[in-house]
This record gives sequence, C-alpha cells and structure tokens, in this order.
Amino acid sequence: MASDPDNCTICDFSASNVRMEMSKDGLALVVKCPRCGVYEVVREIVAHNQRWTPDIASPLSCAARQAFEDDRPIRITIGNAEALARPHTSSRVADNQERLLREIAKRSVRPRRGAVLSPQADFTLIDCYNNDEFVWYLESLIQQGLLSKLAVGATATHNLFLTVEGWKRTQPSQQAGGITGQCFVAMWFSDETHAAYENGIKPAVVKAGCVPIRIDQKEHNNEIPDEIIAEIRNSQFMVADFTGQRLGVYYEAGFAMGLGRKVIWCCRKDEIDKLHFDTNHKNHIDWRTPAELGERLYTRIRATILEQA
Repeated sequence: MASDPDNCTICDFSASNVRMEMSKDGLALVVKCPRCGVYEVVREIVAHNQRWTPDIASPLSCAARQAFEDDRPIRITIGNAEALARPHTSSRVADNQERLLREIAKRSVRPRRGAVLSPQADFTLIDCYNNDEFVWYLESLIQQGLLSKLAVGATATHNLFLTVEGWKRTQPSQQAGGITGQCFVAMWFSDETHAAYENGIKPAVVKAGCVPIRIDQKEHNNEIPDEIIAEIRNSQFMVADFTGQRLGVYYEAGFAMGLGRKVIWCCRKDEIDKLHFDTNHKNHIDWRTPAELGERLYTRIRATILEQA
C-alpha cells in the first residue's frame, strides 16, 4: 500500500503531525517530524514518493533526529541515505544508555525539574527502532539507580528524573585528565574535509558515547586561540586529522600531548607521505572514504579510550 505523500518521508509518521516547506535554495523540502526532527530531503525523493526499506529507514530516522538535536540538520539525497544510516545500525547498549542520560540531563537543565519524553516520538534520540525498545532502555536505567519516572508504558508520556547518581554520570568532575567523554577535533576546516567530519569523525565520536568539540562550530566571544587552548584542556582526548597538512593541527596535537591527553591520529591515505617526520611514525588511521574513517575511528576510540578509561 502506498504511503501518504504528506507523511514523513523517512518514518511515515502521520501527516497530521508533520510539516513541510521548501528549502531556501529550492532544491529540497524541509520536513519537520516529531520522530525524525527537522531534516531536508531532495525534491526527487518526494516527487517519486520514495520510501526506504525498514533496514534503512529505522537507522536513517535516528540519524536525522540526532543530527537535528545537535543543531546540524542533514540533507538526504538519493545517494547518501545508506551512508547516513550506517553509523546507527550497530550501537552498543552502553553507548545508547549514556546518550539517553545526556539527553535527559540536557532537557532537565537542573535537578528535580525533570524531562518529558514520549516513547512513540522520542525513541530516535538514541539508536532505537521502536518505542518498546526505548522503554527497555528507560527501565534498565531505573534498575541501575540512575533514573526515576512518574509514568509507565510504551505509549505514555514519561516525566523523567535523573537521580543523584545519574547527574554524577552526566556531569563528571573536571579533573586533570579533562572532562570524561569530551573529544576535541583538530582538522582542516574546508569543503574538502566537510564530509570527513560529518559522515566520519562526528558519527564515530557520538556513537562511542562522547561529545565532539570543533572550535569553528562552538559559540563563544573569546579569541579563537584562547578558546582552542581551553577546550583542549577540557577534553579527555583528541582526534587530529592531518589531511591538508595544516600547521594548526600539528600545534594542537602537540599541545594535547603535552597535557597528557591521548591523540588519535588520522590522515587521508593519499596524503600519508606528506606527514611531517616528527609525527609520521604515529599509528595514523589512513582512510580513503568518510565511512571508512568513521568505522575505524569508532573502533580506535573503543580500544584506546573507552576500554582504558
């Protein structure tokens, strides 16, 4: 049976809950869906009423919602849907738990205010594919003493409260090793490396349950060099990509090492031979595509950061 063309183009959420408008450049529609957030979809997909199979649609819905929550809505084209969905197909339970705790803390702002979430609409805040799975995560956090709630059931709206232990998990003390889970990203900011970040580095860091910090995407009123130094100090580790051979990336990686922060070294494979002799002996992730970068970076974070924390 054909879907209603006014429904969400990803999750097929009812048209009565979905809004659409033309994008500023006229090449796509902006879709506003309670489950998938706000995202753009090119007009060709809408014109042909294209629908993805569940193995693509479910993780793509998570990708769209989580990108929207990070204030970086995605644009879905005929060719990029699978790549956008891929990082959301194999998340670890622990990563989803940590991400859900952070989302509840973000909405609560302060203890005892609580956060209102709907399993029917909000299960995509983490890599869940239905509301029953989302409720399972809520119940697991309650059993661990990290969360309490005032409503029960797969369709109810939940008023959620972090316990003291839950707040401790989401607001770790800033110690000599930086804030647990914060990752400073040093790289060349250009159109040439945009996909490497959006489709490789960022999804890998978030999938690992960490928070990527890129100085050009942070709101601040300070001098940029001062802000860079402050955020490197605040970070538990750094991802440094040397594609483009930017001197600033070398400086920032050296500063991080001087503070005792772990650095994960990356470089596009066609530029490996250009690396400076002071760093070319490091175990770089020599990637060819953003997808490969993301997969290998996630594995490296798990092996060298999370499992040794």
